[in-house]
Amino acid sequence: MGTDPLMNLHTHTRFSDGDFTAEQIIITAAEHHLSHIGITDHLMTDKCRSMFAGDLGNYIDVLRELGRRHRHIDVLAGVEIDTRPDHCDLESLPIDDLNRLDYVLFEFVQTKEGTSLENLEPLLKDINVPCGLAHNDLEKNFAPWGPEAVADYLSTFDIFVEVNTAWPYKRDGLMFWERAERYYQAFTGKVLVSVGTDVHHSLAEVYNLDKAYHFLRRVGLMDDLVVR
Repeated sequence: MGTDPLMNLHTHTRFSDGDFTAEQIIITAAEHHLSHIGITDHLMTDKCRSMFAGDLGNYIDVLRELGRRHRHIDVLAGVEIDTRPDHCDLESLPIDDLNRLDYVLFEFVQTKEGTSLENLEPLLKDINVPCGLAHNDLEKNFAPWGPEAVADYLSTFDIFVEVNTAWPYKRDGLMFWERAERYYQAFTGKVLVSVGTDVHHSLAEVYNLDKAYHFLRRVGLMDDLVVR
């Protein structure tokens, strides 16, 4: 039996609103024995410092070169896309370059301000790489559906769900994923999951993964990770 992957697939660098270079994050991840590190800078949102469409090609090239330079860890190229129509023009996204990535994260999906999965579906069909929901408050955003119904619904979009440990993503004192434990339990064999810490300002967050992995083991999702 092989070793389980140790991933952090949600980090931000100086390409958008992070404090560190991609290489600093990669080196930190390797030093702490992660198997996969994903860089997911913001793309085309006006909520924060973000890449423009024309920046994406160079961003991918830089990350691919860093991956060749650091072969002892899998370096994955991703982006985070804001689905709120007043912050990001989803119809102007550079699809060809998005399809050069390893994966895409979408935030604010199924929220009042953001876009529903149904409305996002045409874009999801154009994107040929794995797509995931970033820091989603499943229990709130998919109410009043039960866990099994949500798992079945998400599986129809072939979208993975993130366990995000960053401190802003909690409600009434509990992390979104803690509140949604019943939903994650229903994901077994239906919906893949990732782990991300939303790194911006602390390199220690690159490897702050213990709570997320303890949760995944408790809900029985170690065979449903988005990376192998």
